[in-house]
Amino acid sequence: DYRLNVYFSRRGGVLVNLYQPSTLNWAHDGARISLTQRTDYPFDAAVSIEVTASKPVEFVLELRVPSWASGATVAVNGKRWPAVPQPGTFLGIRRTWRSGDRVELELPLNLRLEPIDARHPTTVALLRGPQVLFAITDKRPVVTARQLLAAKRTAKESWQVGTASGPMTMLPFSAIGEQQYSTYVVTRADSGRSREEPPT
Repeated sequence: DYRLNVYFSRRGGVLVNLYQPSTLNWAHDGARISLTQRTDYPFDAAVSIEVTASKPVEFVLELRVPSWASGATVAVNGKRWPAVPQPGTFLGIRRTWRSGDRVELELPLNLRLEPIDARHPTTVALLRGPQVLFAITDKRPVVTARQLLAAKRTAKESWQVGTASGPMTMLPFSAIGEQQYSTYVVTRADSGRSREEPPT
């Protein structure tokens, strides 16, 4: 059912809820319209949407801006759209659309840390855009928040974090096979002592 949630009809227009290569065809005000998405999201930040219409037609194209996507940008036919995308909302673009019109959405895929809960702020998951990056390890890693946020991309679906015990691979769930992994890791202060553990 995932593909059924990519597009929705709303208020005389269309809402783009998910970003994946796809084409939507529908009719509006006597025009036959299609939207074609081209993207490698979530591994790439760029989403391109091309419009095809049997005649010029006005409607609202609404783009979902994820809550983590601070700094997202939108351009129409190469020109920056004046409204600033607000994280956690939909950005509406109302205009008369013609065949060949193109919308370019850029969603910054910055690394960030999310704690498991408020009581354990140093037990965190590493995220990049919408993806959780899992630590591929069978041991409890010794790592700092700074080291996690400095993760380097080594392949399309692989990142590497430098730790006190050596490099640690981070993978999204879709790239994990039989490896042992951990969603959350306990970060330590730069001195090497966990802020959650009393000194011994």
